[in-house]
Amino acid sequence: NITMVCEKYGWTPEWYEDAEGHKSGRDIKNRPGWLALQARLGDSDVVALVANDLSRLHRKGWRVGDLIDHLEQYQVGLVLAAPGREVDTGTPTGKMFIQFTAMLDEYYADDISQRAKDSINHRRNSGKAIGLAPYGTTRDANGFLIPSPEGAWLLPDGTFQLGVELEPPHPDAIWRSYFVTAKRIFELYAENKYGNVRIAYMMNEQGYPFRDRWGKFRPFAADDIRRAVNNWDKYGGRIVEKRSKERRAYELGSIEEIPLDAERAVLPLELLRRVGSVLKERSVKPLNRGQKPQVHSYPLSHITYCSHCEKLAKEQDNLKLRTTLTGSKSGGIYRYRHLPGIRCGVVNQSVPAEEFEAEFARLVQFLEVDQPTLELMIELAIQADKSLGATDENIEEKKVEAIALCRRKIEAAVNLYSDGMIGREEYLRRKDTNEREIAHWEARTTETQKIALEFALCVEALQSFQRLWGVASGKQKQDLVRNLFDYILFDLNTRRITDFRLKAWADKFFVVRASLLLEENESVDIPEENENATGFTGVWRDMPPTGFKPSNPVFISSSRNRAIQTP
Repeated sequence: NITMVCEKYGWTPEWYEDAEGHKSGRDIKNRPGWLALQARLGDSDVVALVANDLSRLHRKGWRVGDLIDHLEQYQVGLVLAAPGREVDTGTPTGKMFIQFTAMLDEYYADDISQRAKDSINHRRNSGKAIGLAPYGTTRDANGFLIPSPEGAWLLPDGTFQLGVELEPPHPDAIWRSYFVTAKRIFELYAENKYGNVRIAYMMNEQGYPFRDRWGKFRPFAADDIRRAVNNWDKYGGRIVEKRSKERRAYELGSIEEIPLDAERAVLPLELLRRVGSVLKERSVKPLNRGQKPQVHSYPLSHITYCSHCEKLAKEQDNLKLRTTLTGSKSGGIYRYRHLPGIRCGVVNQSVPAEEFEAEFARLVQFLEVDQPTLELMIELAIQADKSLGATDENIEEKKVEAIALCRRKIEAAVNLYSDGMIGREEYLRRKDTNEREIAHWEARTTETQKIALEFALCVEALQSFQRLWGVASGKQKQDLVRNLFDYILFDLNTRRITDFRLKAWADKFFVVRASLLLEENESVDIPEENENATGFTGVWRDMPPTGFKPSNPVFISSSRNRAIQTP
């Protein structure tokens, strides 16, 4: 629906979504997509906010009213794309309809919340577990935990394939059920010899499958082991109110006195109590040392991905295999560390933060535009866009015609108002609508001007990035990285950045840069005094040979002097 609206008005959609995990429209703190959209509303290139229906924006009446005020202030339209939901917020009737709809949406959310709480209380009083079933279990028709019959086949090549136990996909395939996998975790933990990280490595090495809540396979991580053993009493039929990460083992009393239900338990009670005893023994109450005087920021954490895991994710077409590098402190040294418990071919599990950030700083220095090639790159972008759309002359002609038409409409509205054919409210509405359209057309630039302006803004942003990177604080660096980069790939073995992707607003010019590099040598006029420059990023230590045209754009890594495929 949204796509059809944008095509109708000739708008270029910029998508914002909050789709991962639970996101409630009654609040905004857990909606990064909405917060990012909200920050864009005041920008000059935004003409409208398009949603399928009003509940996709907010489920609070006062928030909707506040949004309408901001949209009027920014002169940005609000369009509801679902059929039958069209509304004109420029009229009092439209505003009243929006507020009434917002009240209904808020009531609906509150009513559903109350019903869900009543259902939870009823299930809890009936001795039934709530929430997701622990790993390796499912629920019967009455809502009680039972061993899960599901599992996966371990194929000879080390990958897993969904199936049923009696139908092996390969003669040498080994059946691994999720319930047996969960039991194996408890047996290893009860020995009190291995930590969560070591057990995760052992489970991966012994060929046990882990499937996340979305049904995707990925290797075991230490956090998966922690969640399983923290729920040891749930496997024993006990009903608990808090989530596993909110419960502290050191707060438990005598493990033997904790009530477990032998009839509802899915694993032997003796095994479960041993696990509970080990968990309590290892749990230590942290000392309250007050507020930390300093908190170290890791600007490249959670946006940097392991290149080896990335390769496996592409080979198996499973994005769940991707892992990010996170910050940690070991031996007094700040480091970026691989997700523990997973083997992907990486020998080094971490890299000093100072070394990685220095490598990134070198990359930043190559994010620059070579001035002699600036005009050529803009011209390439213009030619590419013209091959797909209208020319500058057609756009200018359409612009003049549209402005003249709007002015005639305003003059006609004045005459109708003077003759008493329409009321003042209708006259003001028509006048405001046409004046807004005139302002829109007057602000519209030609494609040549638009691309040149975008390119100039991109250059300015990159230059600001380079100036600020060396002097900014850790938090400021983190914001800089996330505003410019979508992701970074890092090889922990070679300690080099192997690939990256910029945000869409800057990535457009990387495509232009790649097109420039891949043209035949004779079509690119490179000045002799700067014959190694490529224009936008990176440096060829030697110019590419004649006819060098890979099928995909490439980034030239100056640190490793080789071409790297990018998506």
